[in-house]
Amino acid sequence: MKLGKLPTLPWYLRLVAFLAIGGLMYFGFRYFVTNGTRTQTKTMEDEIAKLRPLNAQSAIVQQNLNNFKAAYKAREEEYAELKALLPEQRELTMVLQGIQDRARGNGLVLTKFSPKDDVLQDNYTGKKIEVSVHSGFAGLRAFFEQLAHYQRIVSITNFELKQSDKQLVNKTVDARFDLTAYYVSSERLNTQVPAPKDKAASGGATPAASAAQPAK
Repeated sequence: MKLGKLPTLPWYLRLVAFLAIGGLMYFGFRYFVTNGTRTQTKTMEDEIAKLRPLNAQSAIVQQNLNNFKAAYKAREEEYAELKALLPEQRELTMVLQGIQDRARGNGLVLTKFSPKDDVLQDNYTGKKIEVSVHSGFAGLRAFFEQLAHYQRIVSITNFELKQSDKQLVNKTVDARFDLTAYYVSSERLNTQVPAPKDKAASGGATPAASAAQPAK
C-alpha cells in the first residue's frame, strides 16, 4: 500500500496503518538502539543479586568486629581499674607503709608488724603480715574503716581482741590479726591477658576480706 493513498482510506484503516507503522518503529528502536543498554542492565542486575548476600555477610562481619573492639576496650579499661587495686610487687612496700601510717594516724601503737609466708594464688599473691596493736577501741574501729575504703585490696583474718592489762588514756585494748595485702608479680603481670571475668582480681574470689574500694 502506497502512503499517498492513506488520505483516501477509511479512518479505521488509516488507524490500523498508523498502529502498524508505529509498532514497527517501536520494535526497531527497541532492538537496534536499546538492546545493548538492556543487556548491560540485566548483567548489572545479576551482579547486584550476587553481591547482596556478600554485602550482608560483610555487614555481619563488620558488626562482629565492632562488638569485639568494644569488648576489648571495655576489658582494657576494667583491667586498668583492677590493676590500680592490685599493685605490682615493687609497689608493695609503699602499700604496707601506707597501712602503717593509717594505723599511727588513728592512735594505734604497733607492737608487732611481722611479715609471714606469701599466699600464692593463680593470678595474684598475698603478702601476709602478723600485726599486734595497742590502742583505744574507737581508734581501732576507725583504722578498720579506713582499710575498708583503702585503694588497694587487703584482708583481715584471725582477729583477736582483748582488754589491755595496762589501761592508759585512749589505750584500752590489745588486738592481733593477720593482714594480707594482695599484689601481682612482674612475671604474672607480663603474661596476664585483661579479662573482666577474672574474679580473683576483681575481688569476687579473694579470701574473706574487706575488699577495698577506691576512696572517694
